[in-house]
Amino acid sequence: MSLIVLIGAQAVGKMTVGKALEATGAGRLLFNHETIDIFARFLGYGEATFNLSDQTRKSLFKAFVGNTATNVTPAIIFTVMINFDDADDRQFLTDISDIFIAANQPVYFVELTAPLSVRIDRNIMPDRLAAKPSKRDIQHSQAELLQSNTAFRLSSRPDELALSFPNVRSCRVDTAAHTARESAAIIQQFIRNN
Repeated sequence: MSLIVLIGAQAVGKMTVGKALEATGAGRLLFNHETIDIFARFLGYGEATFNLSDQTRKSLFKAFVGNTATNVTPAIIFTVMINFDDADDRQFLTDISDIFIAANQPVYFVELTAPLSVRIDRNIMPDRLAAKPSKRDIQHSQAELLQSNTAFRLSSRPDELALSFPNVRSCRVDTAAHTARESAAIIQQFIRNN
């Protein structure tokens, strides 16, 4: 049982690559908005929603490593956006990886990257809008993408993931240079080699 975390900025392709990776049988996808949107339907996109989403994810991960005999998938493929300058975001990565590491299960951090211009185009793709209700207000979603691109550090520095998380295997994939299927193949090869 393992955890594969796809990390990247909005519209970099986390969900799309995650679906392609899931199609290979590598694991089952839990994309970031699945847990957020459950609670946002009732509470809006505030602190209570994000706290409940965080608790739900961690509870799932703990149950997953505790039920290896009955799990229906070899891995959880999880997507998340991280502000690398935010201590809480970095702690979240530590918290979720520690759940698996404590159970002697491997963790892989795969950082997906793409230029801003590509991400702006992808932000309005039909699959993204269908899966993520909060992105359907396109004007707001585009403004949020642009604002977060300048306000937050959404890409790690060279070797930052490896140095900050020495017990986690990490790599980077440019989703502008590769299709989702190609990106999934690169990730599979990385996992096989590590």
